[in-house]
Amino acid sequence: MSKYIYLSPELKISRIITGLWQVADMERDGKSLDLDQAAKALVPYIEAGLSTFDMADHYGSSELIAGILHKKYVPKDSIQLLTKWVPAPGKLTKNDVKEAVVLSLKRMQVDCLDLLQYHAWNYADPCWLDQLYWLQELSSEGLIKNIGLTNFDTAHLKMTLDSGIKVVSNQVSFSLL
Repeated sequence: MSKYIYLSPELKISRIITGLWQVADMERDGKSLDLDQAAKALVPYIEAGLSTFDMADHYGSSELIAGILHKKYVPKDSIQLLTKWVPAPGKLTKNDVKEAVVLSLKRMQVDCLDLLQYHAWNYADPCWLDQLYWLQELSSEGLIKNIGLTNFDTAHLKMTLDSGIKVVSNQVSFSLL
């Protein structure tokens, strides 16, 4: 069995993904992490073959750490940096969506996101589908290689696919407990 999974022709990820959700330095009583030391601490993961990192716009400084990691410690082509966009509930403009993507690009110090996974808080508000259309447009512009989803139920995943949105993954919460 290969240690990689192909989500799309251009995206090969490790079977085991290192999640950076625990970075959450905004929850550390105002104490910031040393970004350089945090990035350097990820190098042994890569050396052990764990080269796929999952982060999000709201996981503290995780995107900043990933940017330092590939700029200073390892070549970008030796790792996969997957991030999420979790917009606050409510209506956003097309420009708001682009600004969120550009912010992740700047933090991660890349020209294009390998995978941007989208999370919707409230399916009753149809703006989530508009946001996905705008993400797909940004993909066409070359800012996003692949679009994924997080925690979409079957009905809304089907609605997304039936609307012509091209997604490569749906990351769902799972616990053996």
